[in-house]
Amino acid sequence: VAESIMDNSSSSLKEELGDLLLHVVFQAVLAEEKDEFSINNVIVSINKKLIKRHPHVFDKDLLSKDVKSIKKNWELNKKNEKNRNSILDGIPKSLPSLMASERLQDKAASVGFEWENYQDVINKIYEELEELKLGIKDNNQKNIEEELGDILIGVVNLSRFLNVSAEVAMQKANKKFYKRFTTMEKFITKDKKEIDKLSLSELDTYWEKVKDEE
Repeated sequence: VAESIMDNSSSSLKEELGDLLLHVVFQAVLAEEKDEFSINNVIVSINKKLIKRHPHVFDKDLLSKDVKSIKKNWELNKKNEKNRNSILDGIPKSLPSLMASERLQDKAASVGFEWENYQDVINKIYEELEELKLGIKDNNQKNIEEELGDILIGVVNLSRFLNVSAEVAMQKANKKFYKRFTTMEKFITKDKKEIDKLSLSELDTYWEKVKDEE
């Protein structure tokens, strides 16, 4: 589903949503056969949850609430509903790391643990880069890994401030790299050369050729 949305393919999205709906209906039918719940119970349940989780939408007296207050109430409501120990709890362990980091920082920000602006985040990234350099200089692999992690968290946080999904940005960057590299391979093959026999300088020349022809 996510890939279809990224590719802006309505036909693919229609097909994938159908597959997703099939799983929902199938599981509901299995549950109903065991007298556990029906598809109607599922619909009623999500309806109640939406009203409870989004009072700013369904309660006219709360329509004027700002986004920050809405997010704060959302996280606090979920924490209380699920009897969670921390407002950071509840993030699926199966989430890709970039998405998990984004959710962690969204949750922390909902209660005010947040930088003032994007420039503060950029400054923090530079600070972490300097610490990474020290780790590299000391040849301390543990510190290198830790500082790289801090830099990645900083970059994810920066993406939040710029209203960009770090996960989507990474997927698009991977896709762009794949397209450029495979095109470079075709150029090299067309010139009757072998990619593993070329120098870095020669590869870079082909790489720039690919970029110029985009």
